[in-house]
Amino acid sequence: MNRCQGEKTLVELFESSGWKEKYKDQSPPNDDGVLYKWSSAEAEYAMPFFSKTGQSIMTEETCISKRSLFLNRDESKNLTLYVFETEKESYRQGIPDMAREFACMMKVDKLL
Repeated sequence: MNRCQGEKTLVELFESSGWKEKYKDQSPPNDDGVLYKWSSAEAEYAMPFFSKTGQSIMTEETCISKRSLFLNRDESKNLTLYVFETEKESYRQGIPDMAREFACMMKVDKLL
């Protein structure tokens, strides 16, 4: 896929996505949360993620994280589509309770 076609594809994928968290002409706040990154030359590899099946697998929100799309030019001026993921605050809040309940379940003396 040539660069012009790739850019058109990335824009179409971005615009047709039903995600609420979409940022055009902005880059993700940091590289640590970048889950996927496709340049215009790699646009064909992004397409399956935005197909009907792909959208049911890669959702905007999971029980652990929230994802957002960014469409911007990278440092080499190539149009790039990013999937950025952040962990939900509520996820970490429940871990102590889950750990305590799991430890209680694993006590061997309660099984006897």
